[in-house]
Amino acid sequence: PSGYAPPPPPEPTERGNLRQWLLDAKSRDQYVIRYGDESEVLWNDPAPDAKDKDKEVHRRKKWTDTGHMWSPHGTYIATFHRPGIRLWGGEKFEAAGRFMHNNVKRIEFSPRETFVVTYTWPDRPGDADDYDAAIVWDVRTGEKKRAFKNDERSKETVEPFKWSSDDQYFAKMTEDAIQVYSSLDMKVLDKKSFKFPGVRDFCWSPTQSCFAAYVPSFEQSPARVVVTEVPSRKELKQKNLVNISDVNMQWHPDGTYLCVKVDRQKSKKTTTFSLEMFRMKDKDIPIEVLEIPTNVLGFAWEPKGHRFCLLHGDPPRVDVSFYTMLKEGKPMVTHLKTLEKKTVNEIYWSPAGHHVVLAGMKNLNGVLNFFDVDALESMSEDEHFMCTDLEWDPTGRYVTTYVSAFRQPMENGFTIWNFAGKRLHVVNRDKFFQFIWRPRPPSLLTNKQEREIRKNLPEFSAKYLEEDRKAKELADTAHIREKDEKRAVFNQGEDKRKKLYMEWQQERREIRGCVTDDEDWYELVEETFEEVVESSEEVVGTV
Repeated sequence: PSGYAPPPPPEPTERGNLRQWLLDAKSRDQYVIRYGDESEVLWNDPAPDAKDKDKEVHRRKKWTDTGHMWSPHGTYIATFHRPGIRLWGGEKFEAAGRFMHNNVKRIEFSPRETFVVTYTWPDRPGDADDYDAAIVWDVRTGEKKRAFKNDERSKETVEPFKWSSDDQYFAKMTEDAIQVYSSLDMKVLDKKSFKFPGVRDFCWSPTQSCFAAYVPSFEQSPARVVVTEVPSRKELKQKNLVNISDVNMQWHPDGTYLCVKVDRQKSKKTTTFSLEMFRMKDKDIPIEVLEIPTNVLGFAWEPKGHRFCLLHGDPPRVDVSFYTMLKEGKPMVTHLKTLEKKTVNEIYWSPAGHHVVLAGMKNLNGVLNFFDVDALESMSEDEHFMCTDLEWDPTGRYVTTYVSAFRQPMENGFTIWNFAGKRLHVVNRDKFFQFIWRPRPPSLLTNKQEREIRKNLPEFSAKYLEEDRKAKELADTAHIREKDEKRAVFNQGEDKRKKLYMEWQQERREIRGCVTDDEDWYELVEETFEEVVESSEEVVGTV
């Protein structure tokens, strides 16, 4: 119409400080729990005087349909809904983004939280229509960057993407290649894939712009592990492997090392195991081989350090071995200690290193061994019956075990322990589904500054020990202060009532026609009443 005027653009809304929780005066961490239809975000406060009402940050009923997920730096929390997902953030967890993708089953954030990828697939085989199987979104603007169809009809789900550490690239496998996309234009890098016939697996370095790929034997070519740089396509290292039955690759969290676990089939009944250790930051990337005589069941790097833990042997009782990549400061794989015949099937390193929980999860009934790797001795052993999951907090000071109703219908709830295995907090909840610590962004301190802080740790510790002493003292005297506060409130009420009594004195005299306030006008009489409650007669015999 001729008189039409477009509506004014919406006023911009301030999201506030999305990292407000990092300014907490006590440097506490947060976690989210979900049970029944309820979701809660809480502070982890182990102080003796901490009250439940002071720990609650946010509570909401039916906040999500299926679960929660924190972004890698803890800036956002994602909730899942039938029409798509929503992001929430800030001090009061206000809406920070909405991404419409019907029936989302899975999401993945890029390492620096620049992008989020949503995935979906049909609930039943044969329901597949023309739908977007994966969509890449810009987290800050909510813009839909690119959608992907499920081109491989033989697979029910689309191949998930894997991101480079700097968010510049994301990639997925196809039958004979790895397709690397640039996040700038969302197109295949240089319009051509990285050719690896029959590629089975690949993984990005956590810190460098390169990936490792496992390529099985093809025609006359042996199986190999190839480390390739992006975007130059330069081959940084290649290792040929023979008689391979299985290969598993695992990067060290800071990209210093790459471990390739190799299973070799010597005969129908004989399989040998070895670890090919790539030293990624040394010249020419040297490789050391560690032969393991028994079946390798688990492997985990120490997050901040040069050690790793190995589970090997025949379950349910296996051997647990610790190794280091350095010997007296020189590069050499060195055995530290082996714990024999332990009920363990999972390894959980502290994010800060130094400590590890050796756990017997699920069918092993939640056996927990809190182990000090520096001293190579156990700090404590305990059990969380039917435990299904274990999570360290981002500082490495606390660890949570919980029984999720997703896997176990009974004994649902969670327990928070300190790093040494002391039980601090136990909560039992019916239909308890999820417990997730809120991640922290990477430290702004350099390695040199962190080493300086560790060097002067006794000086800093004295300050915090004094604060802990005062907090304990306050907690020990809390009941005395509570009585004093109640007495003070009572006395204030008494004073108020006496004041009113005197103010209404004249009115009382007028109504009664006499003075009734002076106690001298009254005579105090005390009367005693006696009442027989019970009587009995007993005949006592005489001799």
